[in-house]
Amino acid sequence: MSKNGKLKKAKKVEKRRLQMQEALECLPLKEAAQSDPVPSRPLKDPEELQPLPAARKQPKQCTFPPCGRYLDPACKVCPYCGTPL
Repeated sequence: MSKNGKLKKAKKVEKRRLQMQEALECLPLKEAAQSDPVPSRPLKDPEELQPLPAARKQPKQCTFPPCGRYLDPACKVCPYCGTPL
């Protein structure tokens, strides 16, 4: 077997060994998740069925007239033109 073939095989074996090790670490968690179901409680109000609306942030717009792109509200500087907001 060539040197490259041996290296590729060794990499595959190491990758598989890591996968097996991760699977063994996760096994107790999977078993615990399957054996203990969370007790459910009956719903009392139909309001509990309605999900709360997500609070949406309004996007910022770059103040530099030629740019004018919409940005993330957390941005302090326009990533496109460098204008401070």
